[in-house]
Amino acid sequence: MTPDDRDGLLRYDELAARVYGEARMPSGTRDLILALGWVALRDPRRHDPTRSLWGRTRDVLNVDDKRIWELVAEDAPRYEHDWYSDPKGCQAPMVRVDRLCGKSSTINFSELDPATGWMALWGFCSRPRCREYAKPIYERARDSQKRAPEPIPNTGGLLPLFFTWKWEAKYRKAGEVLCRSWEPPSYGLSADEWPEVPGQEKPKAFPKLRLIASEGEIVQESAPTLVSSDKALEAQAALNSVLRVQRRRSEMSVVVMPRRTQPSNGDQVT
Repeated sequence: MTPDDRDGLLRYDELAARVYGEARMPSGTRDLILALGWVALRDPRRHDPTRSLWGRTRDVLNVDDKRIWELVAEDAPRYEHDWYSDPKGCQAPMVRVDRLCGKSSTINFSELDPATGWMALWGFCSRPRCREYAKPIYERARDSQKRAPEPIPNTGGLLPLFFTWKWEAKYRKAGEVLCRSWEPPSYGLSADEWPEVPGQEKPKAFPKLRLIASEGEIVQESAPTLVSSDKALEAQAALNSVLRVQRRRSEMSVVVMPRRTQPSNGDQVT
């Protein structure tokens, strides 16, 4: 085993342990993250300059382009209401019994949490007493629609937790391919950037694996590394400096004809 293989093995094991330890990891996202990690760190063809990172990941998962886009779209950061957790029936309390009314509701409305922007559903029956109980709650709920902040995401955001990539563009492309609308939340794309919500376990930060790209093409390295965000910025600044020097030198040398580019692959995963 070469030092490069040994390093990739250790880093992939670290990634896999973190993925399997994430309680809110859906199975599809887990498979995609492990496949991306394998292609970047352990795949025997990881140094092949002819291979595409996402194309090779598709082959490793044995799926088609549409399924890859579906997996990416499923991880798009967003808020999703849990409709199965909503209480059923009238929520007004009984007078002589310690329980809720529970009759079929005829008045239904939603209230937004002033801290998280998350939605809660209310329902009340047609009994006069229950309707009276609902009035102040309804006024409060109507006012919450104007005051509540943008909902804090509670779904997705796990791919950016592990990998550095142009995720906003990737999520948008997945939405376009699958005819789904999506807008990036103001809280950030990575789940560890979102504000902590009481009662919810917040994903812990993880050293991101840099999937370095230049104009859509993978730049091969001897060994992809897990680095902190500060080191990633330092490395990128150093790379930009080198590129500027090379560009100045090329401007003072002979004229080089521009290389021919390949036509667009449309909806192909790249």
